[in-house]
Amino acid sequence: MENNNRHVEANALTPIPAKERQGWVSLALVQAGICVCASSFLEGALLAEAMPLGEAILAGTLGNLIVVVLMTIIGFQGSDLGIASCTLSESSFGKKGARYLVSVVFAINLIGWFGITNEICGDAFTNFMAETFGLHIPLIASNILWGMIMLITAVYGMRAMEKLNAISIPFLLIVMAAGTYLAFRQYGFEAATAEVERSMSFMAGVSLAFDFYAVGVVTAADVARFQKNRAETAKSTILGVLPVAVITLSLGAVLTKISGEYDISLVLIQVGLPVIGILSIILSTWTTNSSNIYSGGLDVVMAFNLPDNRRREVTVVAGIIGTLLGAFGILDHIESFLSFLAFLVCPVGGAMMADYWLVGKGNPKNWHSVEGINWAGIISWGIGAVLAYLVGYAYTGILFSLAVYYIAEKFIPSKSREGNKNEKVI
Repeated sequence: MENNNRHVEANALTPIPAKERQGWVSLALVQAGICVCASSFLEGALLAEAMPLGEAILAGTLGNLIVVVLMTIIGFQGSDLGIASCTLSESSFGKKGARYLVSVVFAINLIGWFGITNEICGDAFTNFMAETFGLHIPLIASNILWGMIMLITAVYGMRAMEKLNAISIPFLLIVMAAGTYLAFRQYGFEAATAEVERSMSFMAGVSLAFDFYAVGVVTAADVARFQKNRAETAKSTILGVLPVAVITLSLGAVLTKISGEYDISLVLIQVGLPVIGILSIILSTWTTNSSNIYSGGLDVVMAFNLPDNRRREVTVVAGIIGTLLGAFGILDHIESFLSFLAFLVCPVGGAMMADYWLVGKGNPKNWHSVEGINWAGIISWGIGAVLAYLVGYAYTGILFSLAVYYIAEKFIPSKSREGNKNEKVI
């Protein structure tokens, strides 16, 4: 629900009412905005450096296809119930498990990456102002400035993010096409077909592509809860994520081959278009970072058991913390830890999917928030995380956790089981 200011979204964890649900086109733009960022280009670059270009694009496309399938499945859960991902976990993990484990892991991950991504934008802006206009803006000031600007859309909520993406996505697609053309004109076509020494298997490439969007998969319900039904969710996810994700990874791969630089913004600067280059950095960072801190704010509300209508204030505080940690370089020392958190996030999705689809048969009426701790979820999460880490690919945590939950639930029945009236939790 909303407060008196109808332009500012106040709802956090309670179900989104039917009158506030939206069409698939507007939310497809939000989904697309998450994919248009430096990390998506980096994905293509890493694949192109490790295998032939065509194979790199194919591996990335397959990895993104798996992302879309799983995002759609978890998105169905969100649109069925109208609730965020952390709230969905109250069935498979119990209220205490969702609050003290799931929401904390989600929040640390999302707030941390908000700070790191914002730091990239701030650094680029400072360098641009110094080289172009001779204005020396301190890095800390630049990071804080853009952190606060990016925070505004997340504070206002999903509709503000839609408006931002409606403007930025078409612009960025044009910039990507122009940047690639200019790179070809300057560096030629020959480099694109140059041989590369293989350093990664095809399936490892597929896994790498998935890992770039692992957290977005598990938190897919944060956006999908605004969808009217499953059909709308499928359209917004498939058409919003897959085309843009494949385009960005492909361009990142091609640019790396021909110019040695995966970032289109830097290519534009190199060919003499610095203003468009810096604008593309800002917009691509902004569209992704708004989603990061929006979801992070929802998780903080749950973690601290705060009133639902305090989402805005919580998002502001979370954004300020992430911005300051990035501005002072603290997050640079724990970036590897944040990457490791993907191994802890993915098994959450497996438990949620097993509880909703295998135990509850995909029927919204069978989903129930469970008091205390659901040990089937905790056990499946722990085993899934350990096995995924040993295997080396975060996405396998979803599969391991799903299988373990389905087995463990036989001994620790979930309330999502059809006709089951008992719950064994503490």
